[in-house]
Amino acid sequence: MIRVFRCEDTLTGILTGVYDAWDSRLGHANVRLTSSAVENLELFCEYTDVEPDAEKAGKVFRTVERRMGMEAADMIAYAAACPHEKKADAIYRMIVMGLHLPDGREICHMLTCPEVRLIFELRRKAWHIAHRYMGFVRFRELENGGLFAVIEPEADVLAMIAPHFADRLPLEHWAILDRIRDRAAVHPAGKNWFLLDEVDEKSLSMPADSCEEPYFQRLWRGFHRAVGIEERENRRLQQAFLPLKFRHIMTEFQDQESQDGCGDVSAGECFRMAKICEK
Repeated sequence: MIRVFRCEDTLTGILTGVYDAWDSRLGHANVRLTSSAVENLELFCEYTDVEPDAEKAGKVFRTVERRMGMEAADMIAYAAACPHEKKADAIYRMIVMGLHLPDGREICHMLTCPEVRLIFELRRKAWHIAHRYMGFVRFRELENGGLFAVIEPEADVLAMIAPHFADRLPLEHWAILDRIRDRAAVHPAGKNWFLLDEVDEKSLSMPADSCEEPYFQRLWRGFHRAVGIEERENRRLQQAFLPLKFRHIMTEFQDQESQDGCGDVSAGECFRMAKICEK
């Protein structure tokens, strides 16, 4: 009889599942982890639901860091953020193999193992998504002076991109909402950022936009259009570097007219403002 541990699709949930599966003492061949919803139950399988436990997850993660190294811990953390039906079980198998090696750090290079190769691929995919959002996030200024942005990533990369913006906007109040997962990274000015779960978008963006926000949105769209060279336009190449799925959250690709009905700022005004910003 196979015991299937159903855990939450988060790093904490998966590592809690790893802890419970190991602690069950049923034998590694007799247990399996899944982080996806099981619609069709399998024969000869017993299912156990795992509640996320930060203490258990912390113990597992610290053991991975100590015995397998930071590279393996990073691989697991990034892979857990990427959606895949087999990732939870692959993480469990990778940890089991790593802890049985004389030098657990070698597990990161054992790409001939299917589980390790899957974790490696998911890690690379999650980092690629996070790296793109570091450049594609567009904040808007609210009337209370805070900055607010919305993202819709296919992977849970909020915790990966938040340090990037905390480093570049340390003296600003800002928040980034993951609309798909209802999670938000919140950064009070001059303090550390933190994550909030089960967030309502209206609760973060309740203040209206600042009075200058529509003007600067038109300014940015005008600048984006002015720096383009119409004769050298290459939409296929542009889509390779800036896929269509990101454009609905980017100011320069949104409606060309603001809500007040004014047109975009002229190209001359764009370059004038750019020079002022440089100074």
